[in-house]
Amino acid sequence: MKLRRFISMMLIVTMLTVFAGCGNKDDRTQAAKKLNLSGPITVNVWYNDSAYESYLEFVARQFKKSNELVTINPVYIEADSYINYIYDESVRNNNACDIYFLTSEEMEKAYLSGLTSENDMYPEVYNENVYGKAAMTACSYGGKLYGYPVSFNTSFLVYNKKYAEAVDTIDQIRNISDNYQITDENQDVSMVFEWDPDSMFLNYAAAGAYINIGGVNAENRAEVSLNEEKIKKVLTKYAQLKDAFGIDRNTVSLKECADLFSTGNMLYTVLDADSLAEINVTDVDYGICEYPSMGDDLDSKAMSVTTMAVVNPYTKNVDASKAVARAISYDYADYLGSMAKKSCARADLKVKRAESYQKLHQIYSDSVVKAKYIGVGEVYMRYEIMLHQVYDGGNVDTAYSTFATTIEKTTKNNNENSTQSTK
Repeated sequence: MKLRRFISMMLIVTMLTVFAGCGNKDDRTQAAKKLNLSGPITVNVWYNDSAYESYLEFVARQFKKSNELVTINPVYIEADSYINYIYDESVRNNNACDIYFLTSEEMEKAYLSGLTSENDMYPEVYNENVYGKAAMTACSYGGKLYGYPVSFNTSFLVYNKKYAEAVDTIDQIRNISDNYQITDENQDVSMVFEWDPDSMFLNYAAAGAYINIGGVNAENRAEVSLNEEKIKKVLTKYAQLKDAFGIDRNTVSLKECADLFSTGNMLYTVLDADSLAEINVTDVDYGICEYPSMGDDLDSKAMSVTTMAVVNPYTKNVDASKAVARAISYDYADYLGSMAKKSCARADLKVKRAESYQKLHQIYSDSVVKAKYIGVGEVYMRYEIMLHQVYDGGNVDTAYSTFATTIEKTTKNNNENSTQSTK
């Protein structure tokens, strides 16, 4: 613990030194300078993922330089029910945070709990041109923007550009694997392709283009639809992957695949955005493309989850809190990747691996936003079970039928509950 703390502090010092060298040319703190405050205030920022600790401490230091009246106080919260804890502290215990971190799948719960303030001060910053479509959808509810996008996660295919090229379909990877030959030049490569077939999040993309959960805005519980013909085609192909690559879904992990790829021992694998931090510190020259489709006549579409900052309506310092939320999600976003090891939601940054960064953001922007309404978890659980069943040799028609029946019952119950609530 002490070693991690020391490394975090050294990283902060390094970043501050670099930032100080920018002098007056760096005007990213204008929002802080424009705040009209009558005295010193503290903006408490709650988060429940310790990976953001160093980054938030860095932002706090930089913001203080621009407005000495504002002290940003990052607080790590470990609670069984994070949103309930924020609600109880805000409403019942007079201990409201000013800003809290939220994952997009919990947006409806936060909104219905009365814990969201509209993101309305910086429209020139918070739009699709800067963050992309998925980020804006994920951070909105009921047609209004509430969140300040910080980071995201999604899935994609990554390949070693030294030995491989981008592909579109799983059949192309199979063909490469079947015909691959070891030479003096590529002798470090021990595997063509491996991935974690057990993960719902990674593999949602297989049939993601043919499943509509929650509608365009990912929040309408009564809007769920399936393309039976296409999904069955996907499942039939997905079922063949176990024999094609000999992968037991119970023995391969995402981390193992990321490790092999980051050491240059594997040509292709499916990763999530959180895994890129490990590869970015290596010399592996990698490329990114969409999760491979299950056939030439099929599409893939990844799922995404966005982590955002949200201003608590119970804050006593609204404008200052919104300026701090902007600083966290926009002004200092170029430090997020190196300090928090997360993929930054901003799509317009200048980075070292520009081509891969742009492709990743294109996939993110076009992704399926994980539905935000309460109770949707069962739908995703059933989807995961369906993938597991066919991968393990189960009948495709039976697996699909079970999944579709669950979807139908869930949608019917949601429609009935929605009708009763409006009476």
